[in-house]
Amino acid sequence: MITTFTCKKRNSSKVWDIRELAYNVKWETTTNFAAGTLTFNLLEVQEGFVIRNGDVICLKWNKKKIFYGYVFKYEYSSDETFSVTAYDALRYFKNQDSLVMPISTVSQRFEKVAKMAGVKFKTVATSSEKLKAEVCDNKSYFDMLSGAIAKTKRATNKHFYLYANYNVVELRKFPYKQLKLVIGDKSLMESFNLSRSIENTANVVRIIKDSKKKKGRSSATAQSSPSSIKKLGRLTYIEKAKEKANPAQIKARAKQLLKQKSKEENTLKVTAVGHTDLVAGNACIIKSQSLKEVGLGTKSLLITKSTHHFNDRDYTVDLELNV
Repeated sequence: MITTFTCKKRNSSKVWDIRELAYNVKWETTTNFAAGTLTFNLLEVQEGFVIRNGDVICLKWNKKKIFYGYVFKYEYSSDETFSVTAYDALRYFKNQDSLVMPISTVSQRFEKVAKMAGVKFKTVATSSEKLKAEVCDNKSYFDMLSGAIAKTKRATNKHFYLYANYNVVELRKFPYKQLKLVIGDKSLMESFNLSRSIENTANVVRIIKDSKKKKGRSSATAQSSPSSIKKLGRLTYIEKAKEKANPAQIKARAKQLLKQKSKEENTLKVTAVGHTDLVAGNACIIKSQSLKEVGLGTKSLLITKSTHHFNDRDYTVDLELNV
């Protein structure tokens, strides 16, 4: 049950307890470079309290810290209720800036932009991979870090992400927690939906480079096995090479893109009994006979998005998992 749900002005010590006034409480986390979101409805109260943008919202479930953030939007309707949207501290990573990033690691860049964003932060996972110096002109902190994280992943196969642990923004590595929780037919699972798609799949990748001096163009092509092309048809993706790329780099880029794009896109959505550890970046075990029959046996899967619904004592969570 919700044990703490409060609202306060940033410059005031007065704290309002809104546990009995709030309903339709929903908390969302994602690994896709976005702030954690808390939305809820709030009955109007007298006693001089009115919610305002910038107010600090704190939520705890069974005394466990869940959300610490700030009101960014509210609506007030004729039935005298507020609809409130609050974001955690990651919202300030949407701030734009122009920075020169020296040769540095992704963890060093995280610490730099976190200081610029003015938030509390902690580097939970570090990388020793040095990234090239870069000029980040008029980019959000999210954009600056997403590029650094992608480059680090390509070089080391280690995938980092950002997470707001209550009021502290953390740099973490997938998976942060390998949960022992089993979500299945006989435990926690309420429903599921599995999607398999080749909408964005490519089994032929061509990198093209225009030559200004020779007024022509060169290219490199990578393709999947003949059996894959026969099975799916010819699915071609074309990309222009960087101006300074040499033939070896163009060929390597074609192979790299083919590896990324030749896969079928699989998305599993699950609705389960709520648990506070089922958040984006953690991994849980999925076990279902119906899923096994369509080729998805018992597996530990990474949670890419979670939406928690707190409703009195009824607590459920919607999960999106990387298959």
